[in-house]
Amino acid sequence: MTNSARNTLVLVVLLILSGIYSSITLSNSDKKLREGQSKLKEVKENVVVLNRKIANREIFEEEYEMQQAVAGSQFKIIMDDDSSIISYDYLLRVLNWLNKDLYYDFGLSNKAENDYNEYVISGAASYMDLVKFTRLLEYQRALITIEDLSINSQSAGVDSVGFSMIFRTYASEDGFPVSAISYNTMKKAVHEYDLFRPRYLRDAYQGMGVDSRLLDLDSAKLIAISEDRAFIRDEAGIIRMLKKGDKILYGHLQKVDSRDGFALFLINKYGFEENLILYLE
Repeated sequence: MTNSARNTLVLVVLLILSGIYSSITLSNSDKKLREGQSKLKEVKENVVVLNRKIANREIFEEEYEMQQAVAGSQFKIIMDDDSSIISYDYLLRVLNWLNKDLYYDFGLSNKAENDYNEYVISGAASYMDLVKFTRLLEYQRALITIEDLSINSQSAGVDSVGFSMIFRTYASEDGFPVSAISYNTMKKAVHEYDLFRPRYLRDAYQGMGVDSRLLDLDSAKLIAISEDRAFIRDEAGIIRMLKKGDKILYGHLQKVDSRDGFALFLINKYGFEENLILYLE
């Protein structure tokens, strides 16, 4: 083989190898270009989604505020919709939280307005179960108001009372879905009433030498009131001047309201705390 032919063969081989390398390089570049275009498209889609979220910022802020409201134990939530089925299901949820079974008839009252529906339930239950159910219904976040509660023993058994309750549920288009309203924990429990408590407490107070100067509200009258003082006449005709925090029999003075003319006392006479109000006579 001559030198000329040998050189020609070498050039052909080099040309073939160069073509193969160029083809591989071009293929890799095309692949990288497609991958880059795909990523660019994904970034553009994410930018569009982000712009929509920024444009709807007010909606997200409202949802956040509503979630914050639900998280707070002191907030009441208006439901976004209400019907007999929705309210009945919500009562079942309340009973499930209470872990009790109450048997009652449920019906929609004829009295209803644009912003609320009124329902009537009647049945029989143990007294404490009814107390706990009523308290749980009032302390949960759903805005429900108990308008009337009647208790009788004529249609009940030995260990139960008959009851009839009227309550109202409120709904608004801007409200919160009832299915998303969670359980609101109550810090104070309800204790059963001890029939003998007044007797043994009275004897205990007598044995302990309770100060006879403490005011007994059962025979007291509020005769005057100032900015932060309440003037009360006791059974003996003695006028007592009390300020917030002063002790009385079974409790203390909680609040003095000179504008509305009343004094609020917090007492624990029968085993549970309750409010007692004296108005100006």
